This record gives sequence, C-alpha cells and structure tokens, in this order.
Amino acid sequence: MRALGPAIAGFSIFVVAACGPTSRPGSGGGDDTNGPDAPPAGSEICDDAIDNDGDTRADCSDPDCSGIGQCPICGSVENPEAQPLALPDGIGESTVCSTDAQCSGNPTIPNCVAKECHASYVSTLDFIGFPAGATLVDPTKLLSVCVNMEHSYLRDLQMELLTPSGGVFILHKFVDRSGGEIYLGNANDSDDADMPIAGTGMEYCWTATAAQTMLEAPTTPGPGFSELLPAGNYKPIAPWQGLAGTTLNGTWKMRVTDLWPADNGFMFKWSIKFDPTLVSDCAGPIIL
Repeated sequence: MRALGPAIAGFSIFVVAACGPTSRPGSGGGDDTNGPDAPPAGSEICDDAIDNDGDTRADCSDPDCSGIGQCPICGSVENPEAQPLALPDGIGESTVCSTDAQCSGNPTIPNCVAKECHASYVSTLDFIGFPAGATLVDPTKLLSVCVNMEHSYLRDLQMELLTPSGGVFILHKFVDRSGGEIYLGNANDSDDADMPIAGTGMEYCWTATAAQTMLEAPTTPGPGFSELLPAGNYKPIAPWQGLAGTTLNGTWKMRVTDLWPADNGFMFKWSIKFDPTLVSDCAGPIIL
C-alpha cells in the first residue's frame, strides 16, 4: 500500500455495548416454576411480568434475562456491515500543535494527534441506555474496546477512544517513524491511492487485564520480511483507571490516525462492551 488514501464516508458498525448470559436452567420451554428445570427460588422468570428476584427489573428489563427466550442480549446492537472504510494514509503536516483548534485553519487536517495536524478517521456511537447522569464509577465495567481491521504497518497508527466527557484515551500510540513492518490482519500491500483494495481484517481488543501492548506483544511471520500481530486482547497505552468518572450516555468515538505515508488499511467494524449491570433497561435500545 504505497499511496495516500482518503477516508470513505458511509460506514456501518457492529456494536456490542453489553453482554449477558445466553442460557440458564429453566429458560427453555415448559413450566418455569415446577420440575427439574425450574430456576432456583427467587430467580427472575423472563416471561411472567413479575420482578421475581426483587431487583426492580422484570422480564426482559432484567439483565438476568439477557438472551433468554424472546429477550435481547442486554445492551447489544447489531448493524449490517457496509463497505470497508479506507483509513487515511499519512495525510498531515509537521505543524506542532497541542489542540485540535490549532489545526482548524486547514479543514483537510483538522485533528491534533501526536502533536501534529492530521486527517483522522472518526466513528461515533451515541449511547442513550444508561441512567441519566450516570458515570463510569468502576472502569473495569467497561469490558473491552474492539476493532476489526487490516493495515500493513502498525507503526503508522495512533488509535484512540474519545469519551463523552471529552477525554482522549490512547489505545495504541504512534511512537516514531522507524522500526520494522508489522501487519494488522491480512493486509493488501499492493494497492494504491487511486484504487485501494481491502484485505481481510482481524479483531483486536483492548481490555483492563491484558498484559502487553500491541508493540510489546510477540508477532508471527507475515508476508515477505514483515511480521503479523495476531488477533487478541491487548493492553492500552493509557491506564484503564483513566476511564473512571467518564459520562456513560453521549457520544463515544473511535479515532484512527495514520501519521506516516506509504501504507494504508481498512477498518471494518468496532465495538464497546459494557457490563450489563450498567444498563437502565435491558429491553430498550442502548444506542441511537
């Protein structure tokens, strides 16, 4: 991929905002209150319009019913995957900056990333399903941030989660313009700016418990003399505790910036997964 590639508008994403159990005893057909498959006394029954377990939530509104019978998985939203989105390839300048406002004079490079003005790909998720005014008191209840993508040079990139409170949480940091070539996914390294062609993505996640960052983790042999970063869970650059206190409802953003020409890539989907106990009503939508 030896070219400059602009971002492409119009992109659908897959979002899992919270996950719950997929099954439990008594969730199938038959009598929920009698027999060997009955749930334990005091457990939520998911189709009787009663708050059986006394947690003020009944039936599908209760996270205990997530994915059971007719109840949706708590807080999950799925949109059909559209055409892959090409990531901007090194579009920017070495103008020193500390805020986006200092880059606003040139609308083609509006974002200040790694102290330089650059074009970035930004995707937004507007969350509405949390209690009004709720904040992330326990950051470990944000379970993961994941992206399915391919790129032929990991070292080109900075990837960030932008929170509704205005925070910039760095997932993977651009270090400098040196180092060996590391592939994300099965990248296509033979396209150009006039006709970018998507490779095959792999899923990369950031979690509170992962032990190594993307650049610390072991790689496997890739095409030619390159290395390949395996799909899996990775440690973010920013400490997970830095997410504490952020507003839950509002616009969350994934921002990916390519800071070095000569290689490009594609993003296919991204997701945030929250603990379902944070959701107000598991029967309702979590995002707009």
